[in-house]
Amino acid sequence: MSRGRTLRDWDADESHKRVAVSRRGSDTDYDIRVPRSSHVDAQPEPSYYGPNFVNSEQGRSSSLAYGDIREPKMPDPWKKAPQPYPEGMNDQYLTYKDYGDQYSKANRAFKLANPLATPDNHPNIVEKVERGLALAAEARTAANLEAAARSGFDHKFPYAYDSLAKKASHKKPVKEKLEAAKKIRKNEGKLHGKLPADYYEKQP
Repeated sequence: MSRGRTLRDWDADESHKRVAVSRRGSDTDYDIRVPRSSHVDAQPEPSYYGPNFVNSEQGRSSSLAYGDIREPKMPDPWKKAPQPYPEGMNDQYLTYKDYGDQYSKANRAFKLANPLATPDNHPNIVEKVERGLALAAEARTAANLEAAARSGFDHKFPYAYDSLAKKASHKKPVKEKLEAAKKIRKNEGKLHGKLPADYYEKQP
């Protein structure tokens, strides 16, 4: 700027207008959770995501690989959020429910087949044990998947329950399914022990 020019003259210069303009946006200008509002006191709704998943809410990836799981602060009084579940969240809810159904179906079939009670000298011992192993693997996989999906849902959406009691009841099946998976693994070992000594040598 020359000594003879004023700030007003410089601002009026078309070639400098873009440089002279300064805009400082607030956080809410870039917050996708709420529509933009011109009201000075407008505040975004509290996030319904857990503290490890705030990035998910903003459309960015999240990972627990590089930090501890942070426990969310529980609202007092309790308030379920969101309500109703948005489509993507409802899909995740249905996912762990589906894993639970898969586990129940495979576990019932395993108990009905009862391969552990088959005598070792049974003429169809191999077929019965193979069937039992297939059902056991199916039940064990579904149990682990349900436990993981339930636990993940709770970490991601910690306020998605009607009450704290409902939240606690959501966690109970996680422990139950992990214990069930361990038990099934032991039963699989017992089934392998019922197979003829040369069984694996004959496998292609």
